[in-house]
Amino acid sequence: MTERDLTTTYDLAEELTILPPKGVRLFYDEFEDLCLELDGAARQPVKASRVFPVSAPDRFVALTDKEGVEVGILSDVSTLDEASRQALTTELERDYFHAQITRVLSMTPGGWHTQEWEVETDRGTRAFEIRSNRRDIRHLGGGRILIKDADGNRFEIPDYRTLDPFSHDLIDGQI
Repeated sequence: MTERDLTTTYDLAEELTILPPKGVRLFYDEFEDLCLELDGAARQPVKASRVFPVSAPDRFVALTDKEGVEVGILSDVSTLDEASRQALTTELERDYFHAQITRVLSMTPGGWHTQEWEVETDRGTRAFEIRSNRRDIRHLGGGRILIKDADGNRFEIPDYRTLDPFSHDLIDGQI
């Protein structure tokens, strides 16, 4: 590698289509599909996904068409007009819904190498299965834990160290 290769900067913006917030209008159509109108052009249904769902949930939201082809990226949700921001926020909350675990009641072995959890959350008591500790339980540092159950539901523990001692010990044995 030459010295020039190390000092050359890479312009990522050349490969991304950053959508200008002033030209973006997001809304739900009569079928409850999120639609994009860009600079007044014809609307099209889009799917929204966070590029950095954990570290920057309201920054860099990708919009794709029904075939999964990227239309563009919104660099900051807060720069959209109020109606568009509300529609996008509603859509993202649907896809990124997760309950916060406030207490772990039990963890027991399930069938086919699964583990059954019973927990209390900010949305009530829940029971679910975990297939793989390594894949489905993510320790993000600072005590924060993200959990994905066998059905794809997401749960969060903002800081497992603040849970009651029984819950703390159960979680500590999993991470």
